[in-house]
Amino acid sequence: MKDFHELERLEYQKKVLFKNMASQNYLIAIALIEQNLVRAMPLGGKEIKDNLEDQENFKKLGEEVILNLLLRVFQRSDEGALKRVSEDRGLLLVHMHPKRMQKELPFIKSEWIRDGDTQQFLKYLGNLSKEVWTASFVKYKGIEFASISKNEDI
Repeated sequence: MKDFHELERLEYQKKVLFKNMASQNYLIAIALIEQNLVRAMPLGGKEIKDNLEDQENFKKLGEEVILNLLLRVFQRSDEGALKRVSEDRGLLLVHMHPKRMQKELPFIKSEWIRDGDTQQFLKYLGNLSKEVWTASFVKYKGIEFASISKNEDI
C-alpha cells in the first residue's frame, strides 16, 4: 500500500511539473531583415524563469536573447548582404506563450516573408503576445527596449 501512495505522489508531481513547464512563457527575439534581396526572419528565444516585472530580470534576459540572435544574424552576413527591413522596428523582443509560439508564429512569419507587410505582421504579433518591444542600441546607455504593444487579455 505504501508503494502505491508513493507512486501516486510521484505521478502527481510529474503532472504538476509538466503543467508548470507548459505554462512558462518565452522571450523571443525577432529580426526583420533582407538578405540578398530576400526577406528573412531569424528568431531566437529563451524560457522566462524569473519575474519580468523586475526590470533587472527583464533587462538581463532581454539583452541575452537579443545578443544571441544578433550573433547569429552577424554570422549570416557571410552568405550575403544584410539589410534591416524597418529602421525602427527591425529588431523586436516578444513575450509569448509557447503554444502560440509553436502554432501561430510560424504562420504570421511565413505571411510576412511572402508579402512583407510589416504593419500587418506587428498587428498579428501584438494580438498573440503579452508584450512586444523594439530593441535598439543607444550610445553610452546600451540596449534599450521600448514597448510598442501590450495585450492585457493574455
